[in-house]
Amino acid sequence: MPALTSPPDPGAGMLLGDALVRTMKLLHAMKQYAPRAHPDVDPMAYPVLFTLSVQPLRLSDLAERVYADVSTMSRQVTHLVGLGLVDRLPDPEDGRAHRLTLTDEGIQLLADLRASRETWIRGHLEGWSESDIRTFAGYLERFADAVAHSRAELLHEHGTPSSTLTPSTPTSQDVS
Repeated sequence: MPALTSPPDPGAGMLLGDALVRTMKLLHAMKQYAPRAHPDVDPMAYPVLFTLSVQPLRLSDLAERVYADVSTMSRQVTHLVGLGLVDRLPDPEDGRAHRLTLTDEGIQLLADLRASRETWIRGHLEGWSESDIRTFAGYLERFADAVAHSRAELLHEHGTPSSTLTPSTPTSQDVS
């Protein structure tokens, strides 16, 4: 009978990869149970609201920052405009274009989303110190920045513009 050998000791990257996959799958599975801050707003549109909270943007810039194609973004924005959450304003640099911005109702919805998300996240961090939470958040931001940088390099290699994408855009806040 051959001797049993133990599996190789996994490296830190493998452990992190496994933890990330598990976390992403759990977050995806939990989305259906998340309370909705607005009955007519799909959680897939939340990144639009978070991103527009930073500054008004043209549709193409918004699509790039939330990692969506322009046609998908156009449909989401049209819906949000119809609900009175987003407004189209003339672009001061180009009268033919528009910039998208949150309305007062959109700002309030975003505040409600942030509050419910904070409550939900805090419910999963029982026993964590504020220092642990801040450290974890810092590491998540650092990792997200590295992934965003890698994405920007890949887009550049393939000739896709990514000039307006910044590493710290609030798209990392799309988990509700």
